[in-house]
Amino acid sequence: MDPVTHTLTGAVLARAGLDRRGTLPLAATTLILAANAPDIDIFAMFLGSYAGLAFRRGWTHGPVALLLLPLALTGLMLAWDRWVRRRGERGAERAPMDAGATLLIAFIGVLSHPALDWLNTYGIRLLLPFSGKWFYGDAVFIIDPWLWLLLAAALIPWRRTRGRVRIFGAAAAAYVAAMIGASTAAESMTRRAAESAGITGIAEVMYQPAPAQPHEGSVIVASRDAYTLGGFDWIAPARNRVTFRRDTIPRGDWTTSEVREAMTDPRVRDFLVWSRFPFVHVERASDGTAVFFGDARFVDVPAGSLQGVRVVLRR
Repeated sequence: MDPVTHTLTGAVLARAGLDRRGTLPLAATTLILAANAPDIDIFAMFLGSYAGLAFRRGWTHGPVALLLLPLALTGLMLAWDRWVRRRGERGAERAPMDAGATLLIAFIGVLSHPALDWLNTYGIRLLLPFSGKWFYGDAVFIIDPWLWLLLAAALIPWRRTRGRVRIFGAAAAAYVAAMIGASTAAESMTRRAAESAGITGIAEVMYQPAPAQPHEGSVIVASRDAYTLGGFDWIAPARNRVTFRRDTIPRGDWTTSEVREAMTDPRVRDFLVWSRFPFVHVERASDGTAVFFGDARFVDVPAGSLQGVRVVLRR
């Protein structure tokens, strides 16, 4: 998910009681930082867009990092608390931070991050460095304003703050659970509709809610030779709930010499690490051959690293 969602989640966890009703110093700061900590891999984008794609949501989201990041953050917060007290600044008169309690809430905050990242179609490698397998929740768009609204409402300083925080926090959790259920049902219905339409050899079906419109979304049906894209609308009549585009996206021939040569390009290797529904197109030109590698999830986005990478092989 986006940094706003992670930050709001950390703040809500603190207000819901993990700050020990205000008696645990810097609890909210610890939880907010912990909820965002796995995204430290954003610095990989400085290596290049495609290198960033290959590294993102990997090592820093896996089991080793989920153990090390809370330890590192706890050490940082304890050092900051000690430094503030030595300087005699505001807040120095409060009791020192409890190392055990700080580590516990840091661990909870860090765990909230992969739980949220799993929800969308971008994917997350939960088992790195032991396995590079991607996991996809296909349930919530990567930026969900309705989730923002529920989490933000929990933080408004009204009367009976603690109970209201828990109510809106529970509402946010219920919303996510409902979206997971809707995604599972939509993918099942899409598979049946694809089979009825004569699509055979179905390997995978993906459903993604539309931005800010949880009642509808896009679908991809991956078969042996091609990808079929379409739409899904929960409020449409049952017979029209799933619609497919007429044109499919061929997976392409990955065995040709041109494709194999283009795959030696580091950008292509990085892109394919991240790609979920990869396809390849080969175009002949007067000065050589252009090989385009794309991902069916992002054929409709503007040109950029998400859409794909084009390699020109000169004669």
